[in-house]
Amino acid sequence: MSLTRGAEATTTDPGAPRYQARIEVAGARAAVIAFVAAALLGAVLMWGQRHPLAGDASLGIIEGDISLGFIAGSMSAVAAGLGYIIADLRAGRLGHAGWRRGIPLWRRIISLGAMGVGMGTLAYYAVLAVANLFQLGFRGLDVDPVGGAILAGTAVAALTYIAVVTGSLVTAEGVALLATLVLFSGTMASMLRTSDETWWQLHFSQLGNLAERSGYRFNFAVIITGLLVTVLAEFIGHDVRRGLEHRGATVGRRAGVLAWLFAGMGLCLIVVGLVPDAVSAPVHISAAVGILLCFGAFLVAALRLPGLSREMIVMSLLVAAGIVVAALLWVPIGYYNLAGTEFVAVGLLFAWVLVFVRAMGLYGQSSTEA
Repeated sequence: MSLTRGAEATTTDPGAPRYQARIEVAGARAAVIAFVAAALLGAVLMWGQRHPLAGDASLGIIEGDISLGFIAGSMSAVAAGLGYIIADLRAGRLGHAGWRRGIPLWRRIISLGAMGVGMGTLAYYAVLAVANLFQLGFRGLDVDPVGGAILAGTAVAALTYIAVVTGSLVTAEGVALLATLVLFSGTMASMLRTSDETWWQLHFSQLGNLAERSGYRFNFAVIITGLLVTVLAEFIGHDVRRGLEHRGATVGRRAGVLAWLFAGMGLCLIVVGLVPDAVSAPVHISAAVGILLCFGAFLVAALRLPGLSREMIVMSLLVAAGIVVAALLWVPIGYYNLAGTEFVAVGLLFAWVLVFVRAMGLYGQSSTEA
């Protein structure tokens, strides 16, 4: 698709050098603005005192202390989230993924908000992880306002650049990767900060049962991941519809059913995060079981698509078998506990999602586009 601006034609084709150049320029400009704003705000917030890189009681730093990592992470979350949303809106005006304009407005707003919050969440966790890592290496180090402001500005600029570049070319693969990284980083952040050192002897839901910062982080990550999975359902429905049309098959309700089944996994994830096990075990467990039921139903329907590659079918069946084996290793074999089962099952599921959405992207291309 080409658009003309003045005497130049600009395209939103991902491989077009001119569009790629525009993305890089936009990302660089956003990074410079973010650095200046974050450095100035950071200097104001840190003025008059020195701050640790990260808050960690094991390093002699009180949990409630305001660390450089918290300040930089919070600013990175806001800047990256807004940068992603603005870049996505701008790309839409230029014609990228124009089919998304046919989605009802309320769903487009939710999708855009979910992706922006997801990118902001990932940026926040990434900065906190780096800050904690460096604090472990430089024990007892604290920074002055000027040095801290420069470090914070650099972190915010880097993540804003990534967000703008990513948001300028939203794809199903990108949304799937974002969902996976949010869940992984949120779980890791909760694991590292939880006060319950024996949580793994029960299940991952135990991380979200505690009324403390680690519990809130875990539940929030699960909710955002669920929202992103529902966003991903729009892309899958679109690719399935195009693939059926290119093959001359009857579309009917197949694309819509597959999209809703996939979205069902996301909706169940949202319930899992909103209703922790400690609040209502029946609701929480029902939602977790619902994820597997939606996955199973989706798999049965998806594998019947005409023209789906043999490799994708084999991999899907192997993943389903792997999840069943993981459950059997818990009950009745008793090789490990529920936490081990969840770790294997969720790992297999999201690995499959990353591959499947790419396969669907190829499935939706005609022979001339492939």
